[in-house]
Amino acid sequence: MGQLLAFLFKYRAFIVFLFLEVLCIWMIVGNNDYQRTAFINGASGFIGSVNKTSRNIGDYFELSRVNEELATENARLRALLLSQMASEVTLDSTEQVSIVADTTDTVQYVLRQAEIVQNSIRNANNFFMINKGSRDSIKPNMGVMNSFGVVGKIRSVSERYAEGVSVLNTKNPVSVKHVPSGRVGTLQWGGTNPKVSDLFYITPDVTVQEGDTIVTSSYNAIFPKEVMVGTVASVTEDANKTYLQIKVKLSVDYGKLSYVYVIENLHKAEQDSLVETNPIDQQ
Repeated sequence: MGQLLAFLFKYRAFIVFLFLEVLCIWMIVGNNDYQRTAFINGASGFIGSVNKTSRNIGDYFELSRVNEELATENARLRALLLSQMASEVTLDSTEQVSIVADTTDTVQYVLRQAEIVQNSIRNANNFFMINKGSRDSIKPNMGVMNSFGVVGKIRSVSERYAEGVSVLNTKNPVSVKHVPSGRVGTLQWGGTNPKVSDLFYITPDVTVQEGDTIVTSSYNAIFPKEVMVGTVASVTEDANKTYLQIKVKLSVDYGKLSYVYVIENLHKAEQDSLVETNPIDQQ
């Protein structure tokens, strides 16, 4: 209290001057229409500017929550896109959507949004990490995609996080389809250019042109069929004219991964059990 009184006494002249200034402004504004109008307009503009700045700051700190909500909603919409021919669609939850892929393929998928928290593209075998784990129903061998196409698949899971194998991994082949011909091949990264991968096992009798679309095939239980993978960048014949040498420009920019969708195939266990019971090499 003593310090406050000492402060007021020390600056008493300034405080009196400030009080008189405020009193004069109040009397001028209160007794003159022009000055009152100018003051009100100026004050309104100032208050509006302060409110706008405050709102912008609040919106900035809300971006993380908004982005997560948008990613969740996008997961629902993408699930609906996969079910264009579906007879049933479940829309009871904003966190996941069960769909029927089409009228002839009863495989069901659940999409869960997640955020990339770690990622590499400079190695021969690249991996990424997401901020969802076993408590979010994430399991190994689930597919991962984003709005532009295939990202990879889950390799290992902890309670809160999961590590995935990127498409940019020389040990992670993906079954894909050349859309114009319907021919199925294998996409496997060569380990150098993060924007281009190799497409194998397409024979010379297939007409392949630059710009042709490459999507996932139905020959796997990880990804829904016809998820975007990329477009043909170049095509040549190998020396033995056995297969075409095809370079695919990947649709995903793996250096800018942010939000992704983890795909659960609800019938994967049943499909895998048949493969284990009747392996191809026994046919």
